This record gives sequence, C-alpha cells and structure tokens, in this order.
Amino acid sequence: MTLDKHSEHASFTPAPSQPAPGIMPSTNAWIMDDATRNKLLRRYNTQVASGVSTIVATLTLTPLENVKTRMQTHNFKNISQCVRYLWRTEGPRGYVAGALPPLASVTVVRVLNFSTYSDARHVISNFVKGWTGESPEEYYDQPGSTPTFATLFTFTTAGLFAGLVSSPIACPFELAKNVVQTSVLVSNRAQASPDAVADPSLRHKPRLGTIEAIQQIVRRHGVRGLYTGFGLHALRDTIGSGLYFSVYETVKQLAANEMGQDKSPFGGPMIAGALCSTVPWFCTYPLDTRKTRAQSVLLGKSKEIGEASMAVAKSSMYKGLSIILFRTAINNMILLSLYEYIKMRISELEP
Repeated sequence: MTLDKHSEHASFTPAPSQPAPGIMPSTNAWIMDDATRNKLLRRYNTQVASGVSTIVATLTLTPLENVKTRMQTHNFKNISQCVRYLWRTEGPRGYVAGALPPLASVTVVRVLNFSTYSDARHVISNFVKGWTGESPEEYYDQPGSTPTFATLFTFTTAGLFAGLVSSPIACPFELAKNVVQTSVLVSNRAQASPDAVADPSLRHKPRLGTIEAIQQIVRRHGVRGLYTGFGLHALRDTIGSGLYFSVYETVKQLAANEMGQDKSPFGGPMIAGALCSTVPWFCTYPLDTRKTRAQSVLLGKSKEIGEASMAVAKSSMYKGLSIILFRTAINNMILLSLYEYIKMRISELEP
C-alpha cells in the first residue's frame, strides 16, 4: 500500500531529540545542575566562605570602624565625646560614612588573604614534612594534637606571606575609606580641637564620596598618592596577618581539645576569633595610627593639615585602641565562626 503526499506528511512525527549521555538538559544557560554547583562550591570553598562571612561581619561593624578612625585622627577626649560628635555634627551618616569601600575592598582583600594563606600553609607544610618527615597540617588535624614548633612556624609564616600579598590591594581602598570618614573634620580645622563636639555647624556640610576622594588624590598626587603610608600599611598587615592566623589556629586547636568531640563552628572558632583579632592589634596599633593619620589629611589644605597634625600629635598612639579591640573581637567572632560554618556545610554537599 502506498501513501499519497498529504497522508505521508500528515502521519510523520519527528522523534524528540535525546540529550547525549552525561549531558544535563537545560533551558537556561545561567542555571547549572546540582552536581556542577556542588563541585564548584567544593573547589572554591575557601573563597565562598571567606567572601560571605566578610560581607556579613563588615556590615555589622561599620559604625564602630567609623568611631575608631575619628579617635585616631582627632583629639577627642574619649569615645563618648567622639560618638556624641558624630551624632550632633554629622548625624546618622557619620556612623556609616565610607561603608562602601570596606564592603567592596575588605571582601576582596579577605578572600585573597584567606586563599593565599590556605595555599601557602599547604606548601610550607609539605616543605616541613620534607625536612622532618611529619606534616604539620596532618598532625594538626589529628584529634587531641597540641601546638608544636612546626605548626606554629607553618601557620605564622603562611600568615605573614598572606598579609604581604594582600597589602598592595588593600592600601588604596583603606586610604579612600579613611579620607571619606574624616573629610568633614579635616576640611574644618576647628574640629580637631576638643571642643568640636559642641559645634553642630557641620551636620549639613557636603562629604567627599569614595570616587571623588580617589579622583582628587590622583589629581593632586598622582597614582602614587593612593599608596600614601603604604610602607606602614604593608608592615602592619604582614605582622598582623602572621599573628592573626597563628593565634587563631593555635587557640582553635586548644579549644577543640578542651571541648572534646564538639565540632560546632560556633565553639572553638568563635573563641579563637575573639583572641586572634585582639592580640595582633596590641603589636600593630601604633603602625595603624600613624598610617591612618598620614592618609586622613591627604586632601586637606596646607594650613589645616598643619594644625590638625599638631593637635593629634599630642595624643597617644594608642588612642581609640579600646574601641578597635571591642570592634575587632566581635567582627572576627562573627567572621570566623560563619567562615567555619559555611565550609562545614559545603563539605556536606553531595558530590
């Protein structure tokens, strides 16, 4: 039997195309399957965990960071006076000024810092293993292990290297943040005096924006201006990062021994986070104060810079330390406990 043309065309139905074996069908190029997503999360678990935890911690602590910077750069008698100054003369915006640079830059720097530390720690551990026959990383992960010279050397050296690598990226952003936070104070030299809190005239004064501050610095001082105080910044970050990771890993190890089999990321990591953040600041705070003062007056007029500098030079290099210890303890409790929690959850994903 033969079919005419019309019936032949009418009865023909193309077979649906089948995806090749191992290829997941997708209607949207931006949507990936669970296996691919989990694979990427596992591969970049350090970057994901450090990025998310940094954003959360930074947004939480921005107001305290603003108060710390004002205390370092101007001669306020105490924290209370500085807080009252912010409210009376700058209003609520004074507490969140310069929030964008920390959110963007600190996230990038923290991800770079943690990633570099993780890689450097592994390389140094293998180097030590070649000399001693024992890997500090493998020993550290053993239940009941205690700190040794090899583990301290590994964590500290990796931290020093991580701080040095991240400082060229961090310096311009931190400079912009300091300039934005203190732009109202620096542009009015009277505000460098202890009586600044009594003058409400600056509440509606325009404040430099981040982009505007960077543009003015480059215009006046060239690109090199963005690295004002870089030597102090690099020294602070190198020393601080080495101490940070060394104290964190050691305290977390000791806390794990005391807490037994408790694997909660909100136990040992939270305790270690509070301690690892405060110890480095005792050693590096004078460097941070000198760096902040050098950066914050970068855009002031010559006369105003001189008067402001004379006012703050009489104050202690440790002024504002109490608030930064409080701020950094809370910041790193949030940061490191959340960091460990995210890494733990990623490790639980199905391959």
